[in-house]
Amino acid sequence: MGIGRIIFMTIALAIVVGIFYTGVWHIFTLFAWQHPMLSWLPVLALIAVGFAIGTVKAQFRPRPGRGSPPADQDLSEAAGPLEAPEIGEAPAARRTSTIGFHAGWGLLAGVAVLFYGLFFTLISPPATGLDEIEYEVVGSLPEKTQPRLLPRSGIRDDPSFSQSREIHLVRDPRDGQLLWTGEFLAGWLNGSSSGVAVQPLDDVITNAEVIPAGFEKSAAAIAPGTLKGKSRLSHPTSRIQYPVMVPTGRNEAVAMAPYSGYRGFPFRAPYLAGVLVYHQDGTVEDLSPEEAADRPELAATGRIVPETVAREQAEALARSDEFEGEIKDGKGNKHPYLTAIDRDTTVWVTIINHQQRAQGVRAIVLADSTTGETQVWEPAEGEKMISTEDVIAEARSLPLRWSEERCCDSDGHSYTVTLREVVEPRLAFKNGKPYYLVTVVPTSDLALSREVEFTLLIDARTGRKLKQFEHVSGGELEDVRLQAFFR
Repeated sequence: MGIGRIIFMTIALAIVVGIFYTGVWHIFTLFAWQHPMLSWLPVLALIAVGFAIGTVKAQFRPRPGRGSPPADQDLSEAAGPLEAPEIGEAPAARRTSTIGFHAGWGLLAGVAVLFYGLFFTLISPPATGLDEIEYEVVGSLPEKTQPRLLPRSGIRDDPSFSQSREIHLVRDPRDGQLLWTGEFLAGWLNGSSSGVAVQPLDDVITNAEVIPAGFEKSAAAIAPGTLKGKSRLSHPTSRIQYPVMVPTGRNEAVAMAPYSGYRGFPFRAPYLAGVLVYHQDGTVEDLSPEEAADRPELAATGRIVPETVAREQAEALARSDEFEGEIKDGKGNKHPYLTAIDRDTTVWVTIINHQQRAQGVRAIVLADSTTGETQVWEPAEGEKMISTEDVIAEARSLPLRWSEERCCDSDGHSYTVTLREVVEPRLAFKNGKPYYLVTVVPTSDLALSREVEFTLLIDARTGRKLKQFEHVSGGELEDVRLQAFFR
């Protein structure tokens, strides 16, 4: 065996082991199940149509012994001497193929199925699963919410979170407040972690706390023996949500990871299939949605319904004839986002804009993140709420340097870099009135002392900018002003 072949086989084996060890294989099994029109149905169409057309054409193909002899063959030679078969001898059977394959028609069928799937997946998705969504149209918005003062973009200002992974929101089962949590000093492949970092969603002043509740095998790790590795093996066709750290005691925590299945054909819709609960000693509980809802400490987290399910259901509502709108995501935080209405209710919020930006918001979807019960708010006649696009445009109008030209790249050419971005337009409610908060953050090309530079407070009904908080130049005083407004 040549040295080149040995190297090739070694590399191939390393790739196969890497795909299994890191769980990359799960991407392919999930895609094949979730999108049959883009994976195996085109192949099936190619094979079925190719053999069907090929077989039909084979039936009409001239067979040996039939038809006229070739033109350049002498008739008498073709006929040959007439010999009678011997008595008792049966005529020789003609062996002809009745199965064929026509590659051209098969390929055409496969491509047609693929393009049909791409069209209804990327360009004009159907309102898949709309019949299974139970929702109530309401005329009023929440009286108040826990404001999302500390955006995802700014959580890494705290050193505890800068050393954490799997940073997500969860309701604290102890007091009902939304927290940012992250796994502190988490292992990458199969290592342990040191604790859970926690920080209230509406606190932009105090430092995060680290609870000494680490996992023997990190919840963020990807090896086969970890939460992610085990869940992919047991649910190869389900979408497992990221693990969320839940503090359950002074030195105790669990990680929750709900997962969604997909049903329907040929376009599938997600549904809540179950909830994984990962304990510090590495054991995993695989609960049904009903079992998870019956556990008070899990129901109180507001993390039973996966973000994926809430988003897909909101997409189906936006594509329906009843609402006919579109969801515009702000950079850094896609819809939906988690919002605490009160101590017992947390919802996934998705804003559906009118297709014409000037008309503002078409509807707001509020999906209970524990039960899945969904309410849809529509503006009353003559009532208006500005769209997320208008909020982003308002922030972009600030007299700031958003980009600059620099010199020079490796070829000696000047190039333009982005210095600031507008991220996370989100709603907050106070005394029954809706407000937008939107954040301006510096990019890696603009070194500042804070991850969040500005927070704008905008009246959601009029679009008027009410306040502007300058966190870099104003320091902690601006943080205090921001918190004071919602108190």
